[in-house]
Amino acid sequence: MNKQDYIESGILESYALGICSDAEKAEVEKICAENADIKAELLAVQSAVFSYGQLHKVKPKANIKANLLNQLDFEELIEPIKQADKIIPIQTKKYPFAVAASLTLFGLSLIGNYVTYSKYQEANEKITVLNAEKTSLVNNFKKNQVRLETLQADLLITSNPNVQKVILKGVEKSPESLVMVYWNKESKEVFMEVKNLPIASAGKQYQLWAIVDGKPVNAGMIIENNADSSFIKMNSFETAQAFAITLENEGGSENPTLTEMYVLGATL
Repeated sequence: MNKQDYIESGILESYALGICSDAEKAEVEKICAENADIKAELLAVQSAVFSYGQLHKVKPKANIKANLLNQLDFEELIEPIKQADKIIPIQTKKYPFAVAASLTLFGLSLIGNYVTYSKYQEANEKITVLNAEKTSLVNNFKKNQVRLETLQADLLITSNPNVQKVILKGVEKSPESLVMVYWNKESKEVFMEVKNLPIASAGKQYQLWAIVDGKPVNAGMIIENNADSSFIKMNSFETAQAFAITLENEGGSENPTLTEMYVLGATL
């Protein structure tokens, strides 16, 4: 029998109530001396027995003693006789069976309450775990719902027949770089999707430029790690012959640094 089975067998409760046999008592004391966990459980049970007794103790009525004496069957009625300062006491019948039965009922009641309380605690712990799992599932559902709505919005942009997809390929400085620009010629809105760009160094930030009539025009700063969507909304343009991205000081520049150009793509 393992430790948990032994604890749940009820032997500790019997020991605490004093209704176990001498052999069981010796066994409990031996195991408690060898196992600190079982000893701690026994102490907890003994404390529960004491608390239960204190909680349910009832002061007997004043007439209880007289009623009991009237109902008792005396074996013999012997009046006290003084013999050399010696008094012969009156002997009454003993009722060991009634006492044992009362203790047994009390013990069974206590064990039942203890087991019920343990199951109640276990049920509460399970409910707490289930509530935590429910909260986690709800949060994940909300995140997935937001993500789905974002993907649907992105899909509306890419599937719109009025939107022109402009591929900005990496130049000599960064041939592996790749950015997509989606330009809605009807609403003039410009959206950008970064496929591959080196991480900007400290104090630096990427800036999008629209080439309008041969001149670069600021199209907005690129916000990295945009959690809401893979698309970044930039400045709107009615016309543009190309788009390009340069790495500028954080906050942007009035004119592009051509030596820090990373991608370029024509709209024609």
